[in-house]
Amino acid sequence: MATYDAVVAGAGPAGSTAARLLAERGASVLLLDKHRFPRDKPCGGGVTLRAAAVQDIDLLPVVERTIYGARFSLRLGDSFDRTYAKPLTYMTQRCLLDEHLAEKAAAAGADFHDGEAIREVGGHHDAPLHPDLTIRTSHGTYSARVLIGADGANGVTARAANLRPRFEEAVALEGNLPFAPDIPEDWREDVGIDLGGLAGGYGWVFPKQEHLNLGVGAWKYAGFTLRPKLTELCRRYGFDPSRLENLRGHHLPLRTSRSPIASGPIALVGDAAGLIDPLSGEGIHMAFASGRLAAANAMRYLAGETTSMAGYELSVDAKLQPELDISRRLQELFHFAPPPYLALMRRSEKFWLFFCHLIRGELTYIDFVRMIGPLRIALDFFASVAQRRRQARVRALVPLLRGV
Repeated sequence: MATYDAVVAGAGPAGSTAARLLAERGASVLLLDKHRFPRDKPCGGGVTLRAAAVQDIDLLPVVERTIYGARFSLRLGDSFDRTYAKPLTYMTQRCLLDEHLAEKAAAAGADFHDGEAIREVGGHHDAPLHPDLTIRTSHGTYSARVLIGADGANGVTARAANLRPRFEEAVALEGNLPFAPDIPEDWREDVGIDLGGLAGGYGWVFPKQEHLNLGVGAWKYAGFTLRPKLTELCRRYGFDPSRLENLRGHHLPLRTSRSPIASGPIALVGDAAGLIDPLSGEGIHMAFASGRLAAANAMRYLAGETTSMAGYELSVDAKLQPELDISRRLQELFHFAPPPYLALMRRSEKFWLFFCHLIRGELTYIDFVRMIGPLRIALDFFASVAQRRRQARVRALVPLLRGV
């Protein structure tokens, strides 16, 4: 039975980041993914400048488009364009990005086994006298002192650690519209964002090298609206919805504050921990950030400086969760009455520039709260009102959906 300091389950942005950093710091690492690479995953594929800044490796080899602006619309009505002089977002595909990150982890010294799924995790991971874990996969059995779960919200790792993170759940549906030899010129440096027409979410058009990625996202209770909304989005921009390829849906787990994401020597990162930005639905930034925090705490654990991965959870609560909590309140407030905010985006240069600085990582949600000062009290109050009204609508809707 092969022995490693750490096993990382899932070779997405969070898992490969953690595996690479651990290997660079001298740990023996096994990086597993149940799929053969290259493999694609449901994801818009946008890497904001804020997310890219968290990485210390070059992502440009897998960038297909660089985005400088956005085409906004309200409920598929008239649109308006805003542009910025500097890049806002890089567009890639997860089949490219994830393979690139896994290759970097392997180059740093991690053993990368694709097409190998974890079946079972054993060991007394809550008992300090028996720290080693036994990890059984579709191909073999391994021993490890640390297990980092980057295998999604329903992955094996969370169940093995008896972790039950508390999530609010959104859903998304997306497809690709192919173009040859190139996509339309007016989409090459801009994304499309349609707001106000989906409960808690939005519609998007993201340009890639030879196709447009079109998608819609909403709270899970409104999942039945996604397919007709995606059809409407296509038609709004003059695209034939029957030409969409690779149509697929996926869940977006949103962690609630203080939800457990570590137990003994096991920790959850990225989507497995529900670390998705509620306002944007973007998860790659938090995947990179949580992978780094998990690797740092794992090295302390392996060095005997800590007795568990609990420090990782504390780091997430201190460094990442405050941003997610503010984003969550802004999401409630925005979707309660989107027209005024879209009007600000259209007419206020200051509001547009704040949005650009946020996407680029030059400002944070916490900076925004500091900027509004005493108005934070009003933000919290009206966000709470919006949340209660949304929850009331959900309670009224659920019996109707059950009767369908």
